[in-house]
Amino acid sequence: MEDENSKDEEQLEREHFLRIINAFKYYRIHSSKRVKNAVASFQSLSDSHKKMLPGYLDNLTLIQNCVDHNYEIIQLVIKDAEYMFENKTHEPTEDEKEVPPTQFDMDKVRTTIKQFVRDWSADGQSEREACYLPVVMEICEKFPKSKCDPSKISVLVPGAGLGRLAYEIAKQGYSCQGNEWSLFMLMASNFILNK
Repeated sequence: MEDENSKDEEQLEREHFLRIINAFKYYRIHSSKRVKNAVASFQSLSDSHKKMLPGYLDNLTLIQNCVDHNYEIIQLVIKDAEYMFENKTHEPTEDEKEVPPTQFDMDKVRTTIKQFVRDWSADGQSEREACYLPVVMEICEKFPKSKCDPSKISVLVPGAGLGRLAYEIAKQGYSCQGNEWSLFMLMASNFILNK
């Protein structure tokens, strides 16, 4: 019975993994469809209403270019994710068909992309400083390097996302571990921190 339960759990984990990979793969199709729908909605407006939105189509072109660039990053993320756990392939078999992801899954993909901007881009620096700097400063104040060996202080970062806070704490010399539940974030953090 225990063997059967572990096989069921392994199959559920595999299905979850494939669902997340599929959501990442579907990002460009899903996002491009949203852009095309916005273009079609704009085109259906009267000329007088279109004049009220100068540059709208140019903005949608820019958004599509961003979607294409984001997808280049996503391809890099999922390229290495396959062997992330247990060094075994997770490619779908012929029996496992790809199912279009849910809106919830697509929201998670977009959240992950936004997290890249916040945690690892120059554009996110002010937000990082507002959110993460106080935490790092508090740790440094509670455990000053002048009074202790920071490498002997263990810090856990729950809900570590893409790992930037854990990275900043470790950069100060503290022993730090990030903990994350979301497979979307785990795949993306594996890419950004290890690749």
